[in-house]
This record gives sequence, structure tokens and C-alpha cells, in this order.
Amino acid sequence: MFTPTLLAQVVVNGLSLGAIYVLVALGFTLLFGIMRVVNFAHGAFAVLGGYALYYLYGQYRLPYILAVPLSALLVAVISLLLERCVFRWFYQKMFQSMIGLLGLNMALVFGSVIIWDTYERAIPPAFNGMLQLGGVILPLDRLMVVAIAAAILALFWLFMSRSRWGLAMRAAAQDVEIAEAQGIDTLSTYRLAFFIAIFMTALAGGLYAQIYALSPFMGDRPLVVAFIAVILGGMGSIPGAALGGLILGFTESFLSTFYGATLSAFVSFGVVILLLIFRPWGLLGTPE
Repeated sequence: MFTPTLLAQVVVNGLSLGAIYVLVALGFTLLFGIMRVVNFAHGAFAVLGGYALYYLYGQYRLPYILAVPLSALLVAVISLLLERCVFRWFYQKMFQSMIGLLGLNMALVFGSVIIWDTYERAIPPAFNGMLQLGGVILPLDRLMVVAIAAAILALFWLFMSRSRWGLAMRAAAQDVEIAEAQGIDTLSTYRLAFFIAIFMTALAGGLYAQIYALSPFMGDRPLVVAFIAVILGGMGSIPGAALGGLILGFTESFLSTFYGATLSAFVSFGVVILLLIFRPWGLLGTPE
């Protein structure tokens, strides 16, 4: 039965899920749009972000507002080693990257199993209270997730649209050879894009693990969602990835609340299949 309280809960859940999915999808599409890398290890970096937040906030008790960005930053910095040893060999090699990074995903996941075992852990919520607006009650932890994700997305938009490095990334995504002819250091641009993509993914992984549960296999859902969101919005389209993440977040929240998680998954994949048949370039993508 629809009530204002239930509807508000669905909206807040949809916003928090959508915000997390947007962060994951943007990281995925940033790597594809600029380097033509299909990062099937994307979910593993979300898992690492979850464990980093678990230790910094859950174990070492850093202030939450400090632990969230620091955990993502830690994963992004460490991942630069993988960028140098693994990812760099797959730049501009879309099909090879699918196989190679799928293997990297398995290595990271089962490496996590060896280190942390398979049992689930819980990250303490930052806020346990509720915010009451009239007759509507909203959970503060979900609102905090929305606020953090919104702040990161605003900074990302400013960086991509106003900064010199962001414009260089957009130029490299359009045409690598022309970008190099204009004096852009594509290798440094790729490295920075990789760093930002992993930072957003690790941040999303920490927020996702806090809402649900943390385990080495937690990354499967963010990886699938990122792939679906990118297909919905259009491969390589940053606005499309954001739109796809929001659509998936609200769809999952609404359908899971009223009809169950099974129907939610069925609808998500069904929409993708129909979209691939009738508009394979996505909602905001361009046909090639």
C-alpha cells in the first residue's frame, strides 16, 4: 500500500542506490571511453574499497567524513601499480582487455578470500537516527550516502568540464592521434583517468558495503550494474552512464520494495536486451 512514508523511503533508497551505481558506472565508462578498456575487474576494486573503509572507519575509528575519501584514495594509489603492470598493456585493445581483466578480477577476488576469508563483515553505520519531515521519516545513513556521492559527482563534473586535465581526457577520448598531435601527453592522461575511475569505484564500494554487507564476492553486483548502466546510457557516454545508474537505482528500489528482488533483476536485464535490439548505442550514446 502506498503511503507518504513508504514512498519517501523508496525515493531515498533509489537515490542512494542510484548515486552509488552512478559512481561505479562513471568509473567503468571513463576507462572505456578514454582508453577503450573493458574493465571486468571493476567489481574487485569496489570490494577493496569496502575493506579499506572497514578498517579505517570500522576498526581504526577514523572520523567517517575522513575515512570515506581516504579509503578510496588508498585503493586508487595502490591500484597505480596494477595500472603500470597490467592495465597499460590493454589500452586501446578492447577485446583483449575483456579476457585479461577478467583474469585479474578472479585473481583479486580469490586473493581477497585468502586474506579475509569468505564470511561477511558489517561496517558500522555513520548515523543510526532518522530525520522526520512532517509525517515522513527518512534514514540519516542513506541521506549521508546521497550527500557524499553528490559532492563527488559535482567535483567530477567540474574537473571534466573546467580543468585542463579534464579537457585533455575528453580530447583523448575523441581522437588519440589528434590529441597527441596537439601536445597532450596521453600516457599521463590515461594514468590520471585510471586513478579517478578507481577512486570513484572504491568510494562506491565502501558506501555499498556499508548499506549491505562486505565480502570478497560483493563486487559481482556493482560490476553487473555498471555494465548494465553503461549499456543503457551508451558505451563511452559519461552523461549516459549517470542516467543509466539513476534509472537502475530507482527501478531496483521501487520494484524490490513492492514486487521483490527477482522481478527487479528480470526487468533490468529485460530492458537491456530490448535496448540492444532496438537502440544498441544506448539512450545517450551515438551510433558508430
